[in-house]
Amino acid sequence: MMRTKIIIGALLVLLTMMFSSSVNGAVNVSLDAKKATMNSQMIETALQKAKSSKSASEKIVTLPKGVFLLAKTVVVPAGVTLRGANGNAMPILRIQQNEEIPVIKMGSDTKLENVVLDGQSTVGYVNQKHNGVEMVGASANQRVRNVQIVNSQVRNFGGNGIYMKYTDRVSISGTTTSQMVVSKIGYAGIIGYSANNTKIQRVTVRDIGVAGQKLAYNIALSEYFNSKLTSQMQAKMNPRSDGALIESSNILNNAVWEGIDTHHGKNIVVRNNVILNVRNAIAIVSITLKGDMGTVSPPQNIVIQNNRINKEADYVRLKLTKSERYKTVRGIVVAGAKLKKSRDAVYATEIQILNNQVENVQTLGVYSGGITILNSFGAVIFGNKVQLETSGRTNYNGIALIINNKRFLIRGNYIGKITMPTTGVIVFRGSQNNGEWNNAKWSRVTGYRSTLMKNYRDVKLLPNGSLNLKGAKLITQIADPNGVVVRNTNKYVFQK
Repeated sequence: MMRTKIIIGALLVLLTMMFSSSVNGAVNVSLDAKKATMNSQMIETALQKAKSSKSASEKIVTLPKGVFLLAKTVVVPAGVTLRGANGNAMPILRIQQNEEIPVIKMGSDTKLENVVLDGQSTVGYVNQKHNGVEMVGASANQRVRNVQIVNSQVRNFGGNGIYMKYTDRVSISGTTTSQMVVSKIGYAGIIGYSANNTKIQRVTVRDIGVAGQKLAYNIALSEYFNSKLTSQMQAKMNPRSDGALIESSNILNNAVWEGIDTHHGKNIVVRNNVILNVRNAIAIVSITLKGDMGTVSPPQNIVIQNNRINKEADYVRLKLTKSERYKTVRGIVVAGAKLKKSRDAVYATEIQILNNQVENVQTLGVYSGGITILNSFGAVIFGNKVQLETSGRTNYNGIALIINNKRFLIRGNYIGKITMPTTGVIVFRGSQNNGEWNNAKWSRVTGYRSTLMKNYRDVKLLPNGSLNLKGAKLITQIADPNGVVVRNTNKYVFQK
């Protein structure tokens, strides 16, 4: 069985290209910065050789351990794997003096494994062209498909660590969270526009954002919005991201904006993640367009489950320090889109927020809290724990329903001490949380088909992690400072 073996070194590289028998193509690239062009040429030759092979075992190109400077982007062609020898011998790839191009572009049916991509940036400013890995399809109908990025490191990029547009079935994973790491990124660690069926598992995404900027994301799945397109053309040309699993990952250190985000996402599961030192931990939101023109696809069918936000034991385990710089001001936020005045909301639907632990959310005003819901229909908020630890504080609200939430189920949630003046445990902060579809202006909330059941306040957490309900109180009233009359009647279902 043949494999490509390309040796670059001394003057031999100018004269010789050697091939020998083995399982896959091994590339011996130069450590000399002056050979950047040769390194790029030799890797490209090996990748093209692998592409042309008809044998699956020959479609693997292996790089040796070392720091390799490149003159241009490495393009991994369809069907080919580019890898380092193993996790203890990972090659480091860098682009020579050019922050306007990515280090690697990947085609369909490709794999990147055991490789370090170093952008060499101090990340003092955002540069959207300076990316580690790019996967970009030609259109929503011509996607890059079936890509794997495994046990690799992407660091020091002014733009995005891993950038996806028009993709389907991309998997980014580590055997453990210490083996797949995206760090020190200016804009987004992992970002996808019109990215379908994405899996992000056992990944650490940390140290995101540039001070003074408004936006930065650890992980974001969205759509590329073009305000010049009609709503119909926007949905056709730049559809929302549909289908994702973000699971068992560490989301750390983002003082600028959001940890896990989707704008308009559909069919997304966010579960078992650890989020520490992130300004807005989890945001599932939409955008209301200008001029009362509607919204771009509010979130639909989203599950947020078993995530831990600012839990003290996770700080200890990950050896992470709290600081005022990394203050969390929103825990979990889900929002549809409200149109102008008398127009109905466009609801976030099929939302489930289940069994999360949310600690130390120092929100800046009464319209937020540990868990905040806006413009939702049929949301289920079940089994969550908000501010049970004594090591931090959550301000104003435990669970806040901010305008236009209909037919929700809030059941079995446990809330500890909420601080700051005008506090509430479960609150309405706005009108029309009335269960009615058409948002008629009620003088009092009817609560049609809305249920609050077995929620407790003043709950304490025991050292073994179990709940102490001694002294806890059943929540049977919803606080509301905005003049909406809320009463404990059978129009709300309050149950012990």
